[in-house]
Amino acid sequence: MILLRNRLFNRIALLMGLLLFGGGGGLALVQADSITVNARLVLGTGKEKQGSKKVSDSIRKRLAKVFKWMHYYQLTNKKLTIEDAKTKTSKLSKNASIKVTNQKNGEIAVSLFSGGKMLLQKTQTLREGHYMVLAGKSTGDSAWFIVLSK
Repeated sequence: MILLRNRLFNRIALLMGLLLFGGGGGLALVQADSITVNARLVLGTGKEKQGSKKVSDSIRKRLAKVFKWMHYYQLTNKKLTIEDAKTKTSKLSKNASIKVTNQKNGEIAVSLFSGGKMLLQKTQTLREGHYMVLAGKSTGDSAWFIVLSK
């Protein structure tokens, strides 16, 4: 009777060990360091555009510190969820697109394309409440930007 009980206990212990350690690997894959990034295409201009969606005050203040335009409008906003060590591409307009790679510890690498040609690449740690800004082409009275946030 005791021998039967010990075998049953050993089987239960083995099963629990498999569930804890064997299943833990699957759980770690589900909880990989994915990151969600908001990618906004923003137009900066000196002219006010009635009916256009203005960017948030925090984005406007960040851009106005560096650039000369008085008004900033959000043209598109895409939400990208990117698994660890994976890359996603997103088209933000007819000509503008980005390729975002989730590196490690919140660091992302971004390539900006316009008309199919790569304009620039940038790598940065993206923290909550902070922005990564990529500048596009500028004409005399306006310019466009890609603003990324976590």
